[in-house]
Amino acid sequence: MSATQDSLFALLLTLHPVEASTVPISSGHLVQSAFLDLIRQADPALSEWLHRPNQRRPYTISALQFPHLTPRQYVAAMYENRPMQVLPAHSYSFRITLLDTIIFQTLLDALLTKAHTLRIRIGEAHFAIHQIQSGTEPEQVRQSWAGSTTFQHIHTLAPARKRYRFEFASPTAFSKGQRPWGKMLALLPEPGSVFESLARQWETFAPAGLRLSDAELLPRQLESWCAENVIVHHYELQSCYVPSGSYGHNGFIGNITYEVKGNPTAPEARWLTPLARFAYYSGVGAKTSMGMGQTRCIPAALSTEKERKNGSSVTS
Repeated sequence: MSATQDSLFALLLTLHPVEASTVPISSGHLVQSAFLDLIRQADPALSEWLHRPNQRRPYTISALQFPHLTPRQYVAAMYENRPMQVLPAHSYSFRITLLDTIIFQTLLDALLTKAHTLRIRIGEAHFAIHQIQSGTEPEQVRQSWAGSTTFQHIHTLAPARKRYRFEFASPTAFSKGQRPWGKMLALLPEPGSVFESLARQWETFAPAGLRLSDAELLPRQLESWCAENVIVHHYELQSCYVPSGSYGHNGFIGNITYEVKGNPTAPEARWLTPLARFAYYSGVGAKTSMGMGQTRCIPAALSTEKERKNGSSVTS
């Protein structure tokens, strides 16, 4: 089975607990299990394909969102690996993005055919679905995390913008391979790391004719070009511990703006805007199927206004 390579989807599911319970603050792996169980009920063969190891995943998953937590409270709860209480009177949400039309249709069928009776289990808590949000192109709904588009629509190659502002809404890190002491994760969003991550995901799932390789470019070449021609203009980043089993690891959250210093019409530069828009659906970095790397490129008008009000800072 192979991915159906055309449309891109971002869904936001709002839930109510059936009864009071608790959910781990770092619940991305549990939300992933709930998602895969929904797919299994509707299409066992598709579920089996999605479970195959050592492959790029055509979806991303967020952890369960607790709207009452400020960013500072969220980071503190992650460091403490604190179980979070969920109450029937409150709403909670999680986000799923899909790079495959068949998976989208299968998930939607599973959600809608049993909408009134379906229960989603996240750890020990059971939730009823209150709302499913999709939407139009996210640049038209600037504050939304739900949307839909196509590879063809965002593929349009044009001279690079002067600046790109990214929001990393969930802990993000970049896998740099195995070392004698274990897996190396990079915690700084260097321009090359961000755009190479996006390019690799694009190459895996974009239709033939729309890939970097069709323009005789490789993700590694784009990374090298960014390292020489794109700088960090502004940042507001914070390190964040991600509980995971007995050990856990670190990531970062926050905002960063890149400035293009090189030729904006270079072949590599023409890919920056499509890939920046793709981040909304593909996520960035490692473990995007388990809650990490939820990312979006903020429209330029909002970026400029934000940066006038803030100076660069990093908190760890």
